[in-house]
Amino acid sequence: MKYYYVALVSFSCILLSSCAPRLVPRKQNSALYELQKDMPKDSTVWRFYQPYKTSIDSQMNAVIARSSAEILRKKPEGRLNNLVTDAMAAAAAANGIDFDFVHANYKGLRVPLPAGDIRTYKVYELMPFENYLVTLKLKGSEILEVFNYIAARGGDPIAKASFEIGNGKAVNIKVQGRPIDLSRSYIVLTNDYMANGGDDAVFYKKGLDRRDSRIKVRDAIISYLKGETAKGKSINPAIEGRIISDKPSSNE
Repeated sequence: MKYYYVALVSFSCILLSSCAPRLVPRKQNSALYELQKDMPKDSTVWRFYQPYKTSIDSQMNAVIARSSAEILRKKPEGRLNNLVTDAMAAAAAANGIDFDFVHANYKGLRVPLPAGDIRTYKVYELMPFENYLVTLKLKGSEILEVFNYIAARGGDPIAKASFEIGNGKAVNIKVQGRPIDLSRSYIVLTNDYMANGGDDAVFYKKGLDRRDSRIKVRDAIISYLKGETAKGKSINPAIEGRIISDKPSSNE
């Protein structure tokens, strides 16, 4: 049962010697009114918001891509994981943002993308947050922290990098196909939530030369899906061995 609250407020007008008349509350009456499904629509309110609803619905229901199968997140590596980080990488490259590899948070992928038509609203459900792309430069020892953090969690979405998980640690780490060099620095492309230390990613607070873009992760995904569709491709991200674990895969 739903209710809405109505407060009826009476006002009195008072005069101040140096000010214009103004209203102040004199008394207030409030009540709860039960909402029923068969209640008539308020035609005035309906006419007011209907044009906005029609416009938004047309945008949210637009088909922007198609997939041959449901696209799920998984650990240590998932098709949805790879799609999202590939989209982040593509957006960064298209906007001249320099980076070495991509890392996103697994729990930030809220829903799978469906088989068949992928509509705009589904990307909003997948990525409901107003997160932006951020780059940070980390020393080699701090980069090792990043990969060990991912390994300890059983996997996170990554792109332009690969490694294996053994006994909860990251081994055989490669960035853009080359073994990690702990003597150099790397630029990580992530989102502002992670860059701020979200999900206990405190190592990102050590990052130097942080650069915040105005590109939303959600917009990067939408742009990527539209771009692949414009090339005549269906959305079919592959498992590429970005993260290999000694434990069974999971979508928890």
